[in-house]
Amino acid sequence: MAVRAGIGLAAGAVLVVTFLKLVNAGAVYRDLEHLNMAVAAVCGATFLSAYVIRALRLRCLLLPQRVSVRRAAAIYQIAIFLNWLLPVRGGELAMSLLLRRTNGIPVSQSLAAVSLDKAMDFMPGIALLALMPLAGLRFSGSLWVVLAGAMAACLSGVVFTALALWRRELAVSLLARPIEALLRGKTRTRVRPFIDGFTRTLLVLLRTPRILLVAGAYTCLAGLLDGAFCWLAFRAVGASVPVLVVLYGYTLFNLSFILPSPPGQVGSNELIGLLIFSGVFHVGRTAVGAMFLFSHPFTGVLMAGIGLACLSAMSLTLRSTLGFAEAGPTTAGQSTATEGE
Repeated sequence: MAVRAGIGLAAGAVLVVTFLKLVNAGAVYRDLEHLNMAVAAVCGATFLSAYVIRALRLRCLLLPQRVSVRRAAAIYQIAIFLNWLLPVRGGELAMSLLLRRTNGIPVSQSLAAVSLDKAMDFMPGIALLALMPLAGLRFSGSLWVVLAGAMAACLSGVVFTALALWRRELAVSLLARPIEALLRGKTRTRVRPFIDGFTRTLLVLLRTPRILLVAGAYTCLAGLLDGAFCWLAFRAVGASVPVLVVLYGYTLFNLSFILPSPPGQVGSNELIGLLIFSGVFHVGRTAVGAMFLFSHPFTGVLMAGIGLACLSAMSLTLRSTLGFAEAGPTTAGQSTATEGE
């Protein structure tokens, strides 16, 4: 983990240098000197509220399993903290393992709900990309490279889901084979039952309209809170950006979270934000630079503080929880086997 973190921080440093070359650092600093602290406080509360709404969405997707609102919110905050901290996003798997530890929910079941929960965050961005020709927007080649990775990941999920709805056994087999090829012994035999349980639960959720409608409503509310957070972050540094630009831009920005990033998302947030808001919507580079240089460390402190507090409340340590986030199919498969026993 230390080696990967070091490589990620080195990559992040390159991104930061690139970002600073694209903005007027002196003008950005002057904007930050006049930060509106009252607006910044409301901005932070809005940021955290969006994740509470997402925790309620996950709780809905976990039905008929019962998880308290407080526990769902705590586990969600821990997961986003881990995603922010780690170079490869492992918060989702950690979330499933924490639900197994605290509520006894099988990993194969909770991971299906967690996967659908994350997919719902990316659906608005994919929809906006589809509408891009109608909006007359032009993306730079660099931005297309970033979004292409996110779109490829989303497309693979859609293809797997469509195949599972048509022929579940074939979908399970196609997903299991490459994983089984990397494993040996008993662990290898646990992969297919795990994927089969995951797929069954996912299909049940997709065939339950009531749950999907409620989860969709939570997604819309979370998206509006995301947009409000972004608009308030611009206002905090003294920039006025149209609401529609903020909603469209930040929805596209959220697509980048599906990709690996440096620890703490150092440099990646700023550079992608600049590519979207300045490159596509022509917001001034100074305003975008000031907004991200304020909001990124500010939200990082919020995620770290709330995440560590939630870990303490659940009698967990950061080291043990990082082990959850580092777990792969092997650990998930072992969890499934233990549940079966």
